[in-house]
Amino acid sequence: MISPAAKGERFLAVAGDVIKLIDVAMILKQRLGPIARRVPTREMPDWLVRLLARFMPDLRLIALELGNVRNLTNAKAKRILNWAPRSNEDCIVATAESLQRLGLLKA
Repeated sequence: MISPAAKGERFLAVAGDVIKLIDVAMILKQRLGPIARRVPTREMPDWLVRLLARFMPDLRLIALELGNVRNLTNAKAKRILNWAPRSNEDCIVATAESLQRLGLLKA
């Protein structure tokens, strides 16, 4: 880092407010069109995730996180580094486009 004030500091590279996965899905559908045709836009109730987690080990970690909201801030990075993050929406779309270019999305 080139800022002397950043020496020995840690910064969170978070773009903005907390965003739900259903909102991520809607952003992908709205901004990517056909690339996002397989993105699910229905929300599974928390109680169903918890029930299924008893039988599906892959869901256990997800079930533990339900309802937990982590409020993170990038204020320190903005203040010390004069950092201007991209919007959540732009980051989500750019990530999906990159995955598409690399051939990592199923057709």
